[in-house]
Order: sequence, then C-alpha cells, then structure tokens
Amino acid sequence: MASFREERALEKKMNILRTAAQLFNEKGYHGTTIEDIANQMRLTKGAIYYYVNSKDDLLYQCHKMIATKCIEQIKQIIDSEHPVSKKLEWAIESLILNITEEKAVFNVINRPSMVSEEFRIKVLEQRAEYERYFQYIIESGIEEGVFQTENSTLTRLLMLGATNSIANWFSTDGQLTSKEIAEFYSKALVRSVLTSKSC
Repeated sequence: MASFREERALEKKMNILRTAAQLFNEKGYHGTTIEDIANQMRLTKGAIYYYVNSKDDLLYQCHKMIATKCIEQIKQIIDSEHPVSKKLEWAIESLILNITEEKAVFNVINRPSMVSEEFRIKVLEQRAEYERYFQYIIESGIEEGVFQTENSTLTRLLMLGATNSIANWFSTDGQLTSKEIAEFYSKALVRSVLTSKSC
C-alpha cells in the first residue's frame, strides 16, 4: 500500500502530465517547452525535471500513464467470470471512459510519430499488448459461438478505431455524458458481432 507521501508524489506527476498534454494540444509539441509547463503550474523547471528526464520522456510518460491503466483494466475484465459479450462491452466502455476523462492526454498519444525513436518501441509494444487482449476477447467470443465475424482482426480495428475517434469530438459541454456515450458505443459495437442466437 502506497504511503501518503507516495500518493502525493504520484498525484503531482499526473498533474504535470495532464498540464503538459493540454499545452501540447494548444501550442503543439515542438512549440511547448518545459518552462511553459512549469509556468503553467507555477513550479520551477527543476520541479518538473524531478519527475521526468526530458520533454521526450514527458511525452512517453503521458502514453505510459494511459496505456498502463487501460491494460490493467482489460486484464481484470478478461479474468472476470462474466459472459464474453459482457466482457467486450466493458472493455469498450472502460476505454471510452479513459478517453473522455483524459482527453488531452489521449489526443497527444494518438500521434505516436511524435515520440522519439528512443521511446517509440516501448509505445508500440504497449499498444500491441492492449490490442492483443482486446482481440483475445473477440476470438474467445467466436470460439464460444457468441460472436460472428469474417475477420477478427478487422473487427478489432473497426471497434478500436470507432472508439479512439471519440477523443476528436467529445466535449464535457455536450448533451450526453461520457457514461451515456460509453454505454451506447459498447452496446452498438457488441451487437454488430453477436450471432442471431445470442441476440
């Protein structure tokens, strides 16, 4: 169990990452400096460098924050005792809620080409790991006769593509809440692959 001091340090790091992501979206990655981030947070540059080694590292840490959370959640979903159709629904819902809660960070990490070569392999490995878990749920449903699709890989790409695009248009000022959007998308996408006997 993390100590109070560790929790405070983690919270400060998360705030730095979120502030950096917001500035990257507003000013562009190359147009944003560590000094800009420090000024926005009313911290010294030294305080920022306590948590990250460089701007490249900061960008990678943004990706790692989201990827780690998404991977942990989908592993818990897979390990649950619920039906595979419900697992796919929850996987989609949890991803959408992460996207809407961390929209600025998600918009930044959706452009892996921005990450330096030093970190790009790690970024792609984390993405591939999440996608393998997501595809595992789809293929499990096919094996159980619950899902029907001509191509499980294209099904994964379609579902994740539709889900990831939410970061482009979601607004907290919109008519629907993030939970309502998550429920609509998850049910619609799962329904598209259910066999007739599962509907």
